[in-house]
Amino acid sequence: MMDWLFKSGSETRLVKRYQRLRQIGRQLNNETLPRYLPRSAFETCARKLGLWHRGTLVFDSEDEMGVLMDYCLHDFRPKAGNAVQQYAAEANPDPGSDEYAVLKAMLESFYTVVQVKRVVPGVGIGVADLWAPGCEYLLVDIGFSGSAREGWMLATRILPFAGFVTTSGTGLPVDAGTLKEIQRTILPRHRTDKDGRCQLHGGRQKAADLAAGIIRLCLSRHAMKRIRYVDAPRPPGG
Repeated sequence: MMDWLFKSGSETRLVKRYQRLRQIGRQLNNETLPRYLPRSAFETCARKLGLWHRGTLVFDSEDEMGVLMDYCLHDFRPKAGNAVQQYAAEANPDPGSDEYAVLKAMLESFYTVVQVKRVVPGVGIGVADLWAPGCEYLLVDIGFSGSAREGWMLATRILPFAGFVTTSGTGLPVDAGTLKEIQRTILPRHRTDKDGRCQLHGGRQKAADLAAGIIRLCLSRHAMKRIRYVDAPRPPGG
């Protein structure tokens, strides 16, 4: 089990860096990347996630809109690539810039289920990747540091940065029954086991299909209603 210890001042710097990157990510998600989505993307993706009924989008909560948008941006893939790939090819940000770091993390992102192993107050949570035994991450999210509990499970898209990870947006709580159903009915269609690790086969489309299957199951079990919001504590030194 990894132990996240911080030298004096490093915790504050990490949180401030996370906040800068998060702000850039939100601007990309809310303003820039949606421009690369055709109208057909929303119907196509909503059908896959079980959010399309009788010719219209149907949401039980505003958070479900965020889940759909996240899936569209990352997993709707025309020939030119997904929205992130199209923007990255045009923007060509300077290596070393914060925007470059965010785009790189988006391009390398992956959907998985994580389990909380430790709460890191004022920073986030230490999590284990349930699809990749032995892989643990420091997931920086100030809100989670005040609301998450050990053993809590979350289906989410992970954005990997140097030394830590973040989520791409709204995650979906996973209870023991839902996890069992994912393992029984969804994972066998999209992965193989090798040396105890989950390995997707079939490339990006299979990864998108796996994410859609997990999201659809979680939504059908009303996962959004189990999300609890708390006020974020002040960052260290803030």
